[in-house]
Amino acid sequence: MGLTLNNDNTTNINNFEEYSEQFEYQNQHLYNLLFERNQDLIKSKKVGVASANLKKVFESTFKLSSKIGFHEMSLRDLSKDTGLSMGGLYSCLTKKEDIALMVLDIVELVSEKNNQAALEQSDELQSLEMAIRSYLYSSTILQPWFFFLYFETRSLSSENQIKSKKIELTTIATLEKIIQSGVDKGIFDVNSPYFVATTILIVLQDWYLKPWKNKEKNISLEQYSKHLFRMVKKLLRI
Repeated sequence: MGLTLNNDNTTNINNFEEYSEQFEYQNQHLYNLLFERNQDLIKSKKVGVASANLKKVFESTFKLSSKIGFHEMSLRDLSKDTGLSMGGLYSCLTKKEDIALMVLDIVELVSEKNNQAALEQSDELQSLEMAIRSYLYSSTILQPWFFFLYFETRSLSSENQIKSKKIELTTIATLEKIIQSGVDKGIFDVNSPYFVATTILIVLQDWYLKPWKNKEKNISLEQYSKHLFRMVKKLLRI
């Protein structure tokens, strides 16, 4: 399995290393982007200082929330773990819930990019492969972010909980649209594109939610991707 180079401006992903090299939402660029996109929440106007503090905040948040839960974690816990003063924390946060909002923002942004890349492919099978690869690869790079949002959506306001759930629904809708197009063209033989799309997403989510299962079986990311794509082809009866 592997997408080949196209001449029609479609995106190509051959492996995780290639995707990672092109993936812009990581390392210091990610925190610079958070700074740019959340000026209404961040008091500091110095991008270097703020992005460095944000990096400490998120790394500590993911560590602490996995141990004691985000709901139980306080800003004082965060201050102690990051080594930042309370003033330093308040320079890049107004309240603890801002962290969940920023995670939502990044996961939503990445998911939108993944869905768009899948829909831009030249045929339905390539679109599904792109959807599978981009989701697996991005959720591997940003595993703590995807994991956190999945379990801490309840920490958001009702309005933002709906927004968080919409990320999942939009991904399902994207997969369903691709599958339905294949059915309409006689490429796929599926009774319910929706249920196949839902099944694909469940298996995609299992990769970042329960990584220990695949580690015990020594299943690598590329192996998981290939096995999933083979399963999808069987579901599509091709």
